[in-house]
Amino acid sequence: MSASSSSNACKLLLLGRCLRAVLLSVAIQFLLLTVFLLSVNFQLLHPLSWVTGTLRLVASLYTWFASIPLVASVVLYGVSLCQQHLSERPYCPTRYRWLLHYGPRKLLFLGAHLLVGFLTAWLYTGYLHTDYQYLRYKCYGQNCISAYHVYLLGMGVAAGCYYFVSVHMRQEVSIEFPIVEQSRREKLRELLYASLARSLVRSLLPTIFYTAAFWLFGPLLCHKLSHILSVDFDERLEGFLGVATNVRLLFYGYLLTAQILSNMHLMRCFYGMLLSEDLPLVITKQRAAFAHEQEVTMVAGLGVFNVFVVQCLAAHYFYKLALRKDSPQRAEIFQLTEPGNRPANWRSLCDQCLSILGSFTEELTESMQKISVLKGAQSLPMPKISETISTSLMAEKMLLRQYNQMHGIRPIVSPRREDAVDRPADGIRHVPNWCERVSTQLEQALQRLVQRVPGIVYFFKEPEGAKTTFLLANSLPVVYLTQALSQICVASLKEDPYGVVQNDLPSIIKAINKLRNELEKLSSVSGNLKASSSSFNVLRCAVRRSLYAICNSFSEYLADLLPPGEELRQLQALVCHE
Repeated sequence: MSASSSSNACKLLLLGRCLRAVLLSVAIQFLLLTVFLLSVNFQLLHPLSWVTGTLRLVASLYTWFASIPLVASVVLYGVSLCQQHLSERPYCPTRYRWLLHYGPRKLLFLGAHLLVGFLTAWLYTGYLHTDYQYLRYKCYGQNCISAYHVYLLGMGVAAGCYYFVSVHMRQEVSIEFPIVEQSRREKLRELLYASLARSLVRSLLPTIFYTAAFWLFGPLLCHKLSHILSVDFDERLEGFLGVATNVRLLFYGYLLTAQILSNMHLMRCFYGMLLSEDLPLVITKQRAAFAHEQEVTMVAGLGVFNVFVVQCLAAHYFYKLALRKDSPQRAEIFQLTEPGNRPANWRSLCDQCLSILGSFTEELTESMQKISVLKGAQSLPMPKISETISTSLMAEKMLLRQYNQMHGIRPIVSPRREDAVDRPADGIRHVPNWCERVSTQLEQALQRLVQRVPGIVYFFKEPEGAKTTFLLANSLPVVYLTQALSQICVASLKEDPYGVVQNDLPSIIKAINKLRNELEKLSSVSGNLKASSSSFNVLRCAVRRSLYAICNSFSEYLADLLPPGEELRQLQALVCHE
């Protein structure tokens, strides 16, 4: 199966999971509506009528028809989430490139948040008292704008905007693999309880800030709406006391914010929960005629570079497989394939893993060369005396060359090619003429002028350490790959009857040790980067743990695996130190 067909097969599997996440998101709307109605219509003295009346209201035809716009917005929200999970994540060096690539997607996602928040508030206000249900109400025999209804609708929009800014504005969607394996029912129950409890605390600050903003700008908004709708102005929420003393309105707004935040958090977690489930990958693809054509091998999954989720799932599957002792799937890695008795499974797996580790290390090294702090650290070992010595030697060579040319003495050794190309015909470096000086000064002045224009440097210059931050944020496959490779190497001592792993041990050790050295250099400046310290620490600890596991298991054979040198001393010191 080619790379494109493997990518399409994995996308098709994940698309089915996204559809199930959409159905769960739609179902959770009615559960949250039930919780909201139970909280609003609480009756301590009549518990049976309280519960039955709420369930009857949720199951009514009005609720089913009124919830159609909200369900449509939830589907739009789910499609947007699915598109972000399954799309490619290229590196954007400048903020301008980031806006071009991610800007339309982020705007669509922001619109989905605002729409879900607004329609949730619009649906929920239909079950409140008459003063809260409609935008217009009767006051003193005339139609007036309902400030309560405007407050609650604005609260829904503000809650959706708050969740987008705090969670999705700069961060990309991600999945988290559970440490302890649980069934889907246990995950749903734990997620629902934790989300509802967390949203009650998390919604306090947004409610307070929105209430303060409505106290300042709410009367102006209500005035504009009253002019547009040609109705009278509602004066019930004018002034600070009018807003702060309305306890029922504040309670409704707080409860509505908690419902919206928990709703969006649950929808995001549904996608992460379903997408983090293992893909049906295989080690060896069956060659029988009745074998499924959509069968995807683990190596093919690791090679899907354009879908980050698929590569994470394949690496996590490899990591879990490497930890299973006496597993028939793990034994397939060491088997010889027929015909030919060649270690095709291990050969393809090892080449793919080393290619991923090598490309990641090279990109990390290249990105670290653009960090000014590391540049200064690399230039520190150069002694200052060597600069003066080299300057004096160059001056002596220049004088000697001028003396030889003046007296017609030819050098015994022919000049180097770069010297012959860079030096003028007479061997003497001339001072640039006034045209060159003026053009150089104009170019430098133009560069300084452009850099002083507000926004030019911010949008069109690559921030320092941006590529390193991007690599660390997307290093989850490398975290699982290094640990899985180390476990396979350790298990090969007892489970590899043909010794197929032994020939690649030096390459694996060198690849992991090279990545470890680069991470050690980066550890001195990791605090100055915008990357999450957790992602860097997870990668660094995983690499150190993997390297130690291999070196500790093969400590007696390190001198045979690696040539004498600094690298061998580092690895021997690592085993002794740990």
